[in-house]
Amino acid sequence: DMLSHFDAKLDTIHNSVHQMQDSLNSMKMTVGEMEGHVGSNQDELSRLETRIKQLEKQNSYLVEKVEDAENRSRASNIRLLCVPEVSEGRDMNGFVGQLFIQLFGQDKLPSPLVIERAHRSPGTPNPNPKTAPRPILVRFLHFQDKLNILRLSRDKKELLFKGNRVHIYPDFSAGLMEKRRLFTTVKKKLHDLDIEYAMQYPATLRVHVEGKKLFFRSPDVAEIFIRDFSQQSL
Repeated sequence: DMLSHFDAKLDTIHNSVHQMQDSLNSMKMTVGEMEGHVGSNQDELSRLETRIKQLEKQNSYLVEKVEDAENRSRASNIRLLCVPEVSEGRDMNGFVGQLFIQLFGQDKLPSPLVIERAHRSPGTPNPNPKTAPRPILVRFLHFQDKLNILRLSRDKKELLFKGNRVHIYPDFSAGLMEKRRLFTTVKKKLHDLDIEYAMQYPATLRVHVEGKKLFFRSPDVAEIFIRDFSQQSL
């Protein structure tokens, strides 16, 4: 009777073990399927990440091409800043031509400037003297006229119109202006060190020091140069 009782108990245990084994096998199969799905998803994620990087690279290339095309279309343009509103009257082209003669003198402009068009940047005129007037955008028919005006502006340094200091700059796209603006702090430090410098198109800083010309496309690299130069000068 005892053996029979033990056999019955063992049979029950064996059945439970078999059921547990079946459950474990089923779980293994499920885990294996899940691992397969995870591996497949990881492959898909890797493929998507690669594609995203390719698209980002293509997008950067297209943005650069569009920006370059925009700046080439502005190649003959300049910006006039701080010219009081309504000074131009109704003839902006004629006003700008006479303004250049007043700023630089007729002897500096022996040939008439051919201005294709000139206008204020979009916006509502604000007569408040405390508010900066809108820039005047000028497009020359001849690229050489633009270069000549910029050269005269650099040479004279201070340009006055009706007691206001006028500034003349090349006309660049917003993206390129931001790239060049990143060098502002560097240029101030170079000025304080009495080091000759200039910005070259599109956004390269040229430094002339100790008979050498150095070129920087990154303000961070230029900062390192200034730091090393300052330490050597001590």
